[in-house]
Amino acid sequence: MSRRIDTSLLPEMVKYGASDIDACFNCGSCTAICPLADNDAIFPRRLIRYAQLGMKDRLAASKDVWMCYYCGECSATCPRAAEPGEFMAAARRFAIAQYDVTGLAKLLYKSDWFNVLFTIFLTVLFSLFMISFERPAPHAQLALFTFIPEIYIRTIALTVAGIAALIGMVGLVRMIRGILREGNLSFTPGGHQRLNWPTALWNTLVVEVLGQTRYRDDECEEEQATPWPVRKWFTHATILYGFLGLFGATALDFLFKPVGSYVPLYYPMRLLGTISGILLMYGTAAALIKRLQKRDKATTYSHASDWILLILLWLAGLTGFGLELADYALLPVTWGYTMLVIHVSLVLDLFALLPISKFAHIVYRAVALFLYNLRPVEQTEESGLAPAKV
Repeated sequence: MSRRIDTSLLPEMVKYGASDIDACFNCGSCTAICPLADNDAIFPRRLIRYAQLGMKDRLAASKDVWMCYYCGECSATCPRAAEPGEFMAAARRFAIAQYDVTGLAKLLYKSDWFNVLFTIFLTVLFSLFMISFERPAPHAQLALFTFIPEIYIRTIALTVAGIAALIGMVGLVRMIRGILREGNLSFTPGGHQRLNWPTALWNTLVVEVLGQTRYRDDECEEEQATPWPVRKWFTHATILYGFLGLFGATALDFLFKPVGSYVPLYYPMRLLGTISGILLMYGTAAALIKRLQKRDKATTYSHASDWILLILLWLAGLTGFGLELADYALLPVTWGYTMLVIHVSLVLDLFALLPISKFAHIVYRAVALFLYNLRPVEQTEESGLAPAKV
């Protein structure tokens, strides 16, 4: 079947952050050097070809977009300096924008200024909501959630999270349908294809997401010579574990501890939150320093969305510790009030931006890895694909 070439896609990819992709003549060196490409994930070459032919739906729906962790080896070895690694990052932004039903993701990714101003707008909006309540006297005794009623914080948090979850679920459904359609995949239960769902879940959640297997497999020789505390996979792991730990500690707090009540530092939920906060701040600080130093191909180019996510996470961790100081060091009530307003505003920012920003990777990549691991047994055997690593 013939296809009409759409020449508008390549210029559009440049708006999403792709570099000199016009220089690519599809030699395949990038795929040959990639430690993660295989018979079922032929990237970056295949995705670049989709862009050159203007195949928007095929590009956005390809699970290969999420198989890449941007080690930078493809860009370092490209004979035409076409920056295929940066193209893969732009392809992920393009995919998120295609899944998003609000249209905000396109604006965020295509304009750095809109990205920055929209984030500031959200922060100011959430802050104004909270400071609209009566402020405590400067010398009053600090009691969190007395000057900003806990019920209001809980209500707005659940509202923002609910809206973000709805937008994210719609995007996720669109992603899954696209991958199944464009990849000619069929996972119909009871059909002739034998699927191993438990193994796919284990390989995705435990081996790859929590175990960071693909991230560690993605290390180039230069990265392997770097001390492990500053390696890319370890930095990413500390951010992931820190965020998940803080999310868990917050959820357990709301479920099992009276809101605003005093607990010692060794209280299980508080201890989990403290350790997770340290991990989050370490990982985000290390990632920010790497981007400032531009120490490798993967950090040579930085999109506004990269900076904003890392800065929001780092500031959320910092203000979280500011709240702990207010709670345990008996600092002036003005300090605790300020920390609470800023901290909650930043957390609400992260919730609101989850389905339309780089933060969406945490969901989209996991689902793509699951579909990758859920290849039918017959398909895997016939194509000679090796089973997922355990």
